[in-house]
Amino acid sequence: MLFFLRCLLIAAFDGCAQELKPGASLFGQHDYIEYIPGDLPLVIAVPHGGREKPAVIPDRTNGVVVMDANTQELARAIAAVLHVDTGRHPHLIICHLHRSKLDANRDIVEAAEGNSLAEQAWKEHHAFIEKACAKAVGQFGVAFLIDLHGHSHPDPRIELGYLHSALDLADCEEVLNSSGAIAASSLRWIVERGTPSHTDLLRGPQSLGAMLEREGFPATPSPRMPLPTEPFFRGGYTIARHCKSDKNVTGLQIEANRPRLRDTAENRQAFANALVKVLTVYLPLHLGVKIDKGKPLSEAL
Repeated sequence: MLFFLRCLLIAAFDGCAQELKPGASLFGQHDYIEYIPGDLPLVIAVPHGGREKPAVIPDRTNGVVVMDANTQELARAIAAVLHVDTGRHPHLIICHLHRSKLDANRDIVEAAEGNSLAEQAWKEHHAFIEKACAKAVGQFGVAFLIDLHGHSHPDPRIELGYLHSALDLADCEEVLNSSGAIAASSLRWIVERGTPSHTDLLRGPQSLGAMLEREGFPATPSPRMPLPTEPFFRGGYTIARHCKSDKNVTGLQIEANRPRLRDTAENRQAFANALVKVLTVYLPLHLGVKIDKGKPLSEAL
């Protein structure tokens, strides 16, 4: 009995050690959800990049059931570039279930349609996001969450979803800078620090859209396209649930076009290089954390 208990304690210790090891994958039940812990203030979730279609989970009968092709591969490419450039890892949360089985970017009722296995995977997906964000906040004081998606809209641009619709973004600067608009924004934590205005963060020269465009990737909102044409993805359940100013979590939903970005390994690599280059400027500027190799990550500018 004592030997058995000792083995359990060793196994538990080994599990905790693995859990804390950046870059080492952890899995939920049945390996449906993968969490790769990191040591950067960046958390990347991929809810629609899975390909697994277990027969034990029935197909969903409502909502969108098409996967976001190559988003899992795109996230891994971004993580690889970050590791090369910084020696560190972002947090990655990847749903391996196909969207026809689970939509992890919806509330649990729509996402799983009552299936217990899908519900368990949904709970694990969001629990891993919460765990990753909490770890980043504990280490750096803030977490930057990217919910990574892919779109097939006619205009091949990157869509940046801050929880504002195209109609919202058509409002005047005064309205977008109002307390109500800021409270509804996934960038609220940044705005409340008192640096750039909300509209500057959304579409000014130091916005994520502006920085991506300077790297050759059309994006909206941005100075070139401050008002997105429809259709436009504003950001969904995951960003609304997890980007909470009182929890020191900020971020956005990135919708990547397939042509010239997600379609080939070369194009995914080019975007990964560009995004990491942008983040090494954006995160210090707006979050006060550096991610340059060899520099103190928690050192504020």
